[in-house]
Amino acid sequence: MFAPYRRLLTHPGVPHLLVSGLVVKLGTPVLSLALLLAAVDRLGSYAAAGLVLTGHALALALCAPLGGRLADRYGPRPALTGYLAAHALAYALLLLAPPALMIGAAVLLGATTPPAGSVIRGAWPLLVPTASVSAAYAVDNAVNELMFIAGPLLVPVLTLAVPAYGVVAAAGAAVLLGTALLLASSAVRQAAPTPPGRLRLAGPLTHRRTFLLLTIAAFGTFTFGCLRIATVASAAAFGSAASAGVLMGMLSAGALLGTLGYGARAWPITGGRLLVLLSLAEAAILLGGGWAPGFVTLAVLMTLVGLVTGPRDAVVPALLSDDAPARYRTEVFAWLNTFMWAGYGLGTAVAGRLIGSHDTGATAFATAAAAAVAGAILAAVANRIASPLPTLATVSTEGPSRESDHLADN
Repeated sequence: MFAPYRRLLTHPGVPHLLVSGLVVKLGTPVLSLALLLAAVDRLGSYAAAGLVLTGHALALALCAPLGGRLADRYGPRPALTGYLAAHALAYALLLLAPPALMIGAAVLLGATTPPAGSVIRGAWPLLVPTASVSAAYAVDNAVNELMFIAGPLLVPVLTLAVPAYGVVAAAGAAVLLGTALLLASSAVRQAAPTPPGRLRLAGPLTHRRTFLLLTIAAFGTFTFGCLRIATVASAAAFGSAASAGVLMGMLSAGALLGTLGYGARAWPITGGRLLVLLSLAEAAILLGGGWAPGFVTLAVLMTLVGLVTGPRDAVVPALLSDDAPARYRTEVFAWLNTFMWAGYGLGTAVAGRLIGSHDTGATAFATAAAAAVAGAILAAVANRIASPLPTLATVSTEGPSRESDHLADN
């Protein structure tokens, strides 16, 4: 099972890229919780603190595609260098500004977030042979899952030693350090700007198959947002709302195992067809979650949801790396972040409106299942749009890097 990952680590530059990504991605979940605690301390209001988090998240989601486009147009190294300097100044402003400017500082912090994750995802197909790309994206997604498990657990430990603002500073240091490490990687040093050509305002969104894949990713995070609310309602119905954390932990653990399992083997069907099957399986399990007779059954079902959503979240970026036009190699992954954040926000908002005070969560589970079915339908439609490139689930186990494949403009 681990042979594909051992082969992946033997390629030059891969360990460095993985370490850079791990450090960067640790900062995001730590910052999310620490910034809330720091804002409550300084502003004395959960409502105001919520505006701080909302401003940061919206600015990050809306401005992420710009960072990806700059990395494609001028090369990742100049773009990351500029963002690194701007982000350091934004952190200084957030830490030193008076409370009245905290919301604005959080917006600036989100807007200047370096496109490190997008650069890493765009670099995998250029750094490793075709046979190792699935394992690379699986590891990338597994690191995301692991950091979102470890990050929130790390915050209360850090607050025992430093105040909330100190944890915010530590999260910022992690992002800045990870970006600096990424700048020193061979993948970034050797990456060249994309050839000049006509750039459209909507970028990769004008490419139909790419747009469908991004929308599928949004439906995926929509279901996750619904589950955030549904698990609280279900856990409360079973006697303890706090136990929703256990359910989400089981979901994350399943996703981690599913992701690693996906990258550890060659699949006998195309990535597009696998995406359809995974989405349909997710819908079926989610429907069962709405009618779970007890907490243990629901915990098992949440683990099963993770086992299918983990691979799904690794298949989508793998397909995007195949299908997106070469001049948007990094920008497309920045748009992926935007679509995913938008889907998550809509999912939590819709589920929150649907669930009543005595709801068991069945309505939110059904809504999440409907979104999964919609994702399966879109995946089937995307499969009917011809792509000249091979999909990752049926690639050859031989051959050099796919860099030449990306020169074709779909």
